[in-house]
Amino acid sequence: MRDVYQSFQELSQCERAGIDYEIECVIRRREIVVLAIHGGTMEIGTEEVAEKIAEKLNATVYVFKTLKTENPFELHVTSANYDEEMARHLVKKSEVTISLHGAYSDVCTTYIGGRDEKLEKAVRHALSGFPISETPVHLKGVSPRNIANGNQRHKGLQLEITTPQYEQLLQDNELFNEYVNAVVSAVNSVM
Repeated sequence: MRDVYQSFQELSQCERAGIDYEIECVIRRREIVVLAIHGGTMEIGTEEVAEKIAEKLNATVYVFKTLKTENPFELHVTSANYDEEMARHLVKKSEVTISLHGAYSDVCTTYIGGRDEKLEKAVRHALSGFPISETPVHLKGVSPRNIANGNQRHKGLQLEITTPQYEQLLQDNELFNEYVNAVVSAVNSVM
């Protein structure tokens, strides 16, 4: 599916802030930024996981929330083209960036990607109790233009969690906390 908008700047000229989308940001520890740039009705579950990871790490969290219920994917801007000013600024000043995404599959799994190989390895190990699959090329998040890789070290982590996995996490609070705590543990182990 091709994006309707090729950048956030283009999206913001056509869509209505507060009606079609909103941006939520909580500034905490600035060296760690957790992103959910496809939150709200677009990739359900991304914002909840991002917010909880950020809270437990005392990290900054940034969420783009689609409010549209009809055709929410019209507001999708790919990670490499996501140029919203505040998000780019927060990431640029950070050392560690974690970007949460939804992946569409019938399989309950997480795909782990990004350019931060050390963090990827730590998260892969920490999530060993959860299903993890080989990350498809288009979900690897290794482009230098990907917002997750725009931090001071030019490498971030991208978690692509499938719809069945998000559904499981959102329905089971214990499982949700286990997943979040695993990611938090991994981040703490590399800091």
